[in-house]
Amino acid sequence: MLLPGALEALLGLQEAMGRSFNTGFFDSATTSRGVNPPVNIFEKDREMVLIAELPGVKKEDVNIEVKGNTLRLSGERTIKYGENISYHRVERNSSKFDRTLRLPINVEADKVNAEYKDGLLILSLPRAESDKPKQITIQ
Repeated sequence: MLLPGALEALLGLQEAMGRSFNTGFFDSATTSRGVNPPVNIFEKDREMVLIAELPGVKKEDVNIEVKGNTLRLSGERTIKYGENISYHRVERNSSKFDRTLRLPINVEADKVNAEYKDGLLILSLPRAESDKPKQITIQ
């Protein structure tokens, strides 16, 4: 028999453990905090492309920072249904995310292009000139 409040405590612990496994802590990302938005990174036309899934996040709530070979995505998804409501089931929550990724190239930060459509963030990350191979002429 469970003591009063024990069930709520166990459910809270279960939820906290579930969130910890979904944060990306065990992934190979440089760092991650909060919900871990899934990303694909690939090379196309000699530049890196990153596609991140950010369902329910407004584009004005997304922050993107690039320096060298490091990319940081952060932001927040806010879910509001108004006041004086009674929840019957809550599976979608407001959440923050902060994810830093190490890229295989240095990026020309001033030339990064960001598009956001239907919950997908698409970043075109051109290789920095200083990172491109140089042809050496033998004299």
